[in-house]
Amino acid sequence: MRPLLQIALDLTDKKRALEIANLIAPLVDILEVGTPLLKAVGVEIITSLKQLYPNKLILADTKTMDVGKVEAELVFNARADMMTVCAAAPLETIKAAVTKTQTLNKKIVVDFIGVENKLERGREIVSLKPDYFNLHTAIDVQQVKGKSFEDLDLFRKHFNIPLCVAGGIIPEDIPKFMPYKPAIIIVGGFVTKAKDPKSAVIALKKEIERAL
Repeated sequence: MRPLLQIALDLTDKKRALEIANLIAPLVDILEVGTPLLKAVGVEIITSLKQLYPNKLILADTKTMDVGKVEAELVFNARADMMTVCAAAPLETIKAAVTKTQTLNKKIVVDFIGVENKLERGREIVSLKPDYFNLHTAIDVQQVKGKSFEDLDLFRKHFNIPLCVAGGIIPEDIPKFMPYKPAIIIVGGFVTKAKDPKSAVIALKKEIERAL
């Protein structure tokens, strides 16, 4: 199965975010309102993107750590289709966010960024039945330790929940993790920092097709 391609608009400039979205929207499956953009601009950017691209999935990268129900209501009322909650959050917060998401027939991604024992934490969360687990290597961690995709294999063996992969992904990384069959590939800087974001997305899609 072909994975969905999600582009993270991890910017703080609304105008630039919308410019990039305009260039890449026809080529991608999910437009992500990155955490910096959400903090800088507010939930109105979610509404703007959904109005411009009603047929695209819009993900709000809330990285929720508390008040799961409240943050779910905020972004879904703004017309997001998906949100994120941190695996490091209290189980009560994750449950509140998942429950509200399910009530509204939306999707939720549990982001394992910053979690040391991911497998153990996954076992604690899996019964809540989130839509996706995101195995996300933080940028600061990449700079010190590099990138690794071994957790994808581990999670595929232990959980039935679709997986996302994120964290500094470039086209050369795609063959390394495609054998683990991620449901969503999340790319940020390779596209948003490119001189030609559209060409960057095309390069990613070519590598995905080659790896299938």
